[in-house]
Amino acid sequence: MSDPAPPSGSTEFAALHAHLQRVYGLDQAVTLDIRPFLVDDEALEQLRPPGTDRPADEWVLVRQSDAGLDLAVWIDQVHLDALADAPDAPSVVRTSLRSFCAAIEGISHFMLLVERARRDEPLTLLELEVQAEIDKFVSAILHCPGREPALMHALFTEVELHEGLTAIERSRYREAGRLARGWCDHLSSLPHLGALLAAQRRWWRSPGSQRMAQLRAMAA
Repeated sequence: MSDPAPPSGSTEFAALHAHLQRVYGLDQAVTLDIRPFLVDDEALEQLRPPGTDRPADEWVLVRQSDAGLDLAVWIDQVHLDALADAPDAPSVVRTSLRSFCAAIEGISHFMLLVERARRDEPLTLLELEVQAEIDKFVSAILHCPGREPALMHALFTEVELHEGLTAIERSRYREAGRLARGWCDHLSSLPHLGALLAAQRRWWRSPGSQRMAQLRAMAA
């Protein structure tokens, strides 16, 4: 029996993954390809823990065992279709920002989980969400330079959290947005995109505790 066809939009999704790898100067020849970890709705229902069936644009499922780290990435097919239907990534940013952000969030979570597993360093849920918010902004402005004010407003002001989140989850998402906005304000103040990329690459390679301390100081 042949393998099932990849979902619509998986090629464009992989291209966004490659883009974010380039942002951080990662060697794509030795990093994991995200496509084998992309699962469909049926697989999500089998893998998702009980009680986590609330609406969501994306899920990154993690299971740690003695053998290592198991990962699965699910993106709502609506958003993958939006990637597939757009002529290019800048068009997705301009016309389907929610779909762009859903894809980048899944990619960001995947990349940071893999990176911390490689380094054998801890990772908190708050840091995972902060990274995703920053990656959305950075990736969007690199695809659509000059739109920083509009994107800052869309990503950090016009924010609606999904129904069904617990009070703890809502607090974590709000704090992630607050911390990420301080860093993105800093990035927007840099003189050119080269300086932005240099700052992001240094930040990516810093230990998690150092990164979070820096963000809290900037957002104070």
